[in-house]
Amino acid sequence: MDSKKLKVIIIGGGIGGPALALFLKKAGISSVIYESRPYEENVGGGLGLAPNGLNVLASLGLNEDVINAGTVIKHAWFKNSRGKTLAKIRYSIPEKYEQPGVAISRASLNKILVDEVKKQDIPINYNKKLKDIIQQNGEIKAYFDDGSFTIGDILIGADGIGSAVRKYLLPNGPFPAFTGIVSSAGFIKTEQIKIIKQDEIDSLNFIYGKNGFFGFSGAGSDEIMWWTNIKVTHPYSRAELTDFDQQNEKESIFKFYGNYASPVKEIIEKSDNVMRFNVFDVQSLPNWFSGKIMLIGDAAHAVSPNAGQGASMALEDAMMLAKLLRNEKTVASAFSTFEALRKPRVEKIVQEGRRRGEDKEISGTFKQLIREWMIRIFVNIFGVKGNAWLFDYKIDWD
Repeated sequence: MDSKKLKVIIIGGGIGGPALALFLKKAGISSVIYESRPYEENVGGGLGLAPNGLNVLASLGLNEDVINAGTVIKHAWFKNSRGKTLAKIRYSIPEKYEQPGVAISRASLNKILVDEVKKQDIPINYNKKLKDIIQQNGEIKAYFDDGSFTIGDILIGADGIGSAVRKYLLPNGPFPAFTGIVSSAGFIKTEQIKIIKQDEIDSLNFIYGKNGFFGFSGAGSDEIMWWTNIKVTHPYSRAELTDFDQQNEKESIFKFYGNYASPVKEIIEKSDNVMRFNVFDVQSLPNWFSGKIMLIGDAAHAVSPNAGQGASMALEDAMMLAKLLRNEKTVASAFSTFEALRKPRVEKIVQEGRRRGEDKEISGTFKQLIREWMIRIFVNIFGVKGNAWLFDYKIDWD
């Protein structure tokens, strides 16, 4: 296979798609990105990039841009609803992992990647909703609902949890599974809440109480992001996710968490644009590829945000797949090797995300007491070591 003659069609312009295009360019392989939605700035919630994700971005020379746009997370800080510290462990350990962990808005990360894509003259097309895929005569045709189409040698589905490419590959499922959680989240300006200490801004704050879980951290020089898990019996409809009364939503969240120690109450009160997200995951697919079509990122293995690894997994996928397409003798060999190398790791992380989500559920007084003692003992003793298998993962590009 002469990889430098390949033309790669990338479906999805979020995180994994642009990152893959940049690594392919680094490998001398051409690609074009097609995103179903229009380009919009400041859309989406916040996310955590773990040290393993920052190491991938360092290979693209983008780690400093991300660090400057987000907040370096020094600690993971576990508290109860009264504000008492249960555990506090180091999160960014540069002497061990080389890069730190960073909390950042999804919009900021996407902008950094897309700006670099444009800087390197990689085509990216918006408002291109995939309608059909045809594999024949050694090539792939992708058709879009505006009547246009494109032709390439391989097609990569980096189009997220609702992947149209996955529906083409696996029309009968498995389908994304609802975790029973709706996440409410938002951002506020740091200056709005004077009582938050810098040490809290520089930490992932995990607050556990009888009424459930609340989290917050910095998300840039002047912003704080927050999130929480609401247990529900069924996922919200599109209308319920986007068309709801902001004040009623704040009051509902306040009923759960308004009696938690500061600054939780103040964060809820100051938030003026609360977002809702259904939390789905993809626990295991029988295969990630067929012929010359491959899935990466959430399209292949969506992980609950409770794992804190979704974006980092997509970045790892992008780097690994580009490397294999450069090095392997055939596309088939590159795809099969990719799946064999990546699947065990990401499916373990998906299960970890499910477990962490269950730990954050509403509990009675006795269960909350047990949870607090478990955190005091196990997180303080094993927390840093427990993160090592996640963070200490590096792909050698050369």
